[in-house]
Amino acid sequence: MHRELTGEGLVFKVGRFRESDCWVRFFSPALGLVTAFAFGGSKSRRRFCGCLDALNRVLFKVRFFPGKGYYCLDEGALLQGFPSLRRDLGRQGLIANCIRFVQAVHVDIQAAPAVHALLLETWEALERAEAVSPLFAQFFRVKMCFDQGFAPCLGTCAVCGRDASGREVLLSLDQGRVYCPRCALFASRTVRLGAEAHAALRRVAESGPRQWNEAELSRPACAEVYRMAEGYVCYHLGLRWSHGRFVSA
Repeated sequence: MHRELTGEGLVFKVGRFRESDCWVRFFSPALGLVTAFAFGGSKSRRRFCGCLDALNRVLFKVRFFPGKGYYCLDEGALLQGFPSLRRDLGRQGLIANCIRFVQAVHVDIQAAPAVHALLLETWEALERAEAVSPLFAQFFRVKMCFDQGFAPCLGTCAVCGRDASGREVLLSLDQGRVYCPRCALFASRTVRLGAEAHAALRRVAESGPRQWNEAELSRPACAEVYRMAEGYVCYHLGLRWSHGRFVSA
């Protein structure tokens, strides 16, 4: 017995085994991260015409065999390609970083639709943007962390309730709240965010990847955002970047 599903997926990686068969790792809003077999996939132009390549958005017909515990792709149709990404090694590196992060997080099935939407918008933003923020990868990690249920309250001081918009604050990594400088004694595990870095993080929290390249940040603000992103993801998701991959903190 098997179950069948037709739905889209974002192709992360394709590999070959035996002479004409492939394995395909893709992210689906219905299934999450899946590795499936495409038997005859490297030769069948009728069933997989031009779609079994990394960085493709594909409509797949999938069969799952519960007894054997594997997925099989019956056919696929290309929905969207990203030709500019394929020509830009720097942006490919950013996409690879985002993909590694998604794989390291182990997204559960309930969160899969939101993560898929974020990934798709990320690919489209990098495909179309004239320039890319040097903090794009950090923004992606922070946004995904926020969407996993760890979004901080960035609007007001946790103690005095003062509006924090456009101000320097201290962000408590464990509490997910901000403190104005005069209430700093009440905070723990903090990172400093100047007004510029604070505004950038609010933009990330309230918007999608298409808006992340709009503002240029000073070097001090970039450093503050970087420290916050690394610390926040490490504390809440237990991951840190080390030697080209994400490892447990």
